Order: sequence, then C-alpha cells, then structure tokens
Amino acid sequence: MKRVIRKFLISYFLLFRFSVFGQFPEENPPELLTNPDATVVTSNTFKLDQNIHQGFFSGNVITIANNFKMRSNEMTVFFDESGSEIKRLIAKGEALLVQEKRTAKAAQMEYIVAEDKLILTGNPEVIEENKDHVTGNVITIFRNSNQMFVDGHSRVILLRTSQASQDQQQKK
Repeated sequence: MKRVIRKFLISYFLLFRFSVFGQFPEENPPELLTNPDATVVTSNTFKLDQNIHQGFFSGNVITIANNFKMRSNEMTVFFDESGSEIKRLIAKGEALLVQEKRTAKAAQMEYIVAEDKLILTGNPEVIEENKDHVTGNVITIFRNSNQMFVDGHSRVILLRTSQASQDQQQKK
C-alpha cells in the first residue's frame, strides 16, 4: 500500500511540476484586452534598480504581449535614462519565443528595441511556420524587415509543404 501511495505522489508531483511551471497560460492577461500595446511579465521574483535603469526578473519568467510569448529562467530589462522606455532586454536560461509563424529557442536571447533586432546565442534554433528549421552559433532576426542572419556552422533544413511534395511525386 505504501508503494502505491508513494508511486501516486511521485506521479502527481511530476505531472504537476511539468504541466504548471514554465508553461504559458491558456488565455492572455486581461491587461492586453484594454491596452493592446501592453507587455505583461510574471516571475518568481523581480528587482528594480532605478539608479542603473535596470529591472531583473528571476525564476519562471513569462512575458506576454499581443504578438509574442516568451519564457526563460531570468530576464534583465534595460531602460532609458528617464526610466520610461525599454532599450533592450536579455532573457537567459532555456529561452523560448513563440510568435504566430515562428518559434525560437536559445540559451540566451537579446532584443534591441530601436533596431527591432533579436539575437539568439547558445545553441539557437528557429522553426518557421512551415517547419523550416535553422540552427547556427548566432542567429540574428530583424523583425521589421523579416530578415535572418546566421553566423557560424549554419544549418538550414527546408521542408516542402505537402502540396509541393505531391506535385513532385505526380511528375515522376
């Protein structure tokens, strides 16, 4: 009997641990309904140092905006001198970015607001909507121009859509 209870408790803990922590919520935060330009960040801890114009989120960091969701172990936000505008942010530790047509994973992601540029380092990987897969040492994405640059050991896997594959097979 003790074995059954112990097995149940271990299973429950594992199920709870992997299904709750680090997952994106089912619904967007209500703040995004009233203010579409808002960004909502949740974490286990938050520290703001206005002297150096930085905010530091730690533990199960989840960032949600209307056009993306991001998860990481920690994130540092760098503000301008007035403290009202975000200049850049750095997400570290199993960083995951999910957008409508793209998913990106890396040990670290740096976003530079003025350039709308995302720099992925630490085994970066990008999967596009049609399942095209890109890896390299450093992947830089320019969101406003829809461009991507890969530095060092780039590997690109282009997968055909099912329709293109069917057309190709019919020609044979």
